[in-house]
Amino acid sequence: MKKFLVPLFVITVLIPVNRAYAIAGIGLYYNTDAVSVVGGTDGASPISLTRDGFDGTIGGGLFVYIDAIPFVDIEASFEAAVNQYQFSFGNEFSELGPIDFGWARASQYYTLRRKLVGFGVPILGGVQLYAGGGYNKHSSSPLASLDMVEGLLGDLTSSFDTSALEENLISYIKENKIDASGLHIQAGMQMKILTFSGFVNYRITMAKEVVPDAKSFSSLWAGLAFGF
Repeated sequence: MKKFLVPLFVITVLIPVNRAYAIAGIGLYYNTDAVSVVGGTDGASPISLTRDGFDGTIGGGLFVYIDAIPFVDIEASFEAAVNQYQFSFGNEFSELGPIDFGWARASQYYTLRRKLVGFGVPILGGVQLYAGGGYNKHSSSPLASLDMVEGLLGDLTSSFDTSALEENLISYIKENKIDASGLHIQAGMQMKILTFSGFVNYRITMAKEVVPDAKSFSSLWAGLAFGF
């Protein structure tokens, strides 16, 4: 009986390990950016706009990866990040605000990564540390400014209809969004458990003006993927 139990036990152990090392996967992740955008005043009395600053963002995304290529792994991720701030506008006729407003970015990242070190976990799977880099593309929203308010309301030296602000906002943002591209480097850890993989990544994005007045920004994200 023992000579049958031993091979059966070995097979039982090996099957989950093989399943753990999937050749590709797809998952979701939570993301936060380490950014700091300062507030300020645009214009001068009696026509001026005052904008608050904000720190950090929250967001998330979807990513896919391929582990089957020799020497490097390929990863593509698609994410969005947002934060909220307020602004106020006034002229000699009326005051507008404070108004809740937002900043957002939508980004694509294409990354080549290489394993630095790894070790297996019996039955479950394994853990590996990796580093890599790649190319990224972004679209981000403009900050509130006098140009924006004029584009939404028209002549700033007269009284204005605030209902036009919301009506024209989406069109204005689409027409004035900021498109940029750049490079990034990242380091992270992949934890394989059966057919699932958990990821933690630290990334530095080098792309001008994605974040206002910044040439680069860093992000930290954690996600869970299903391997196949």
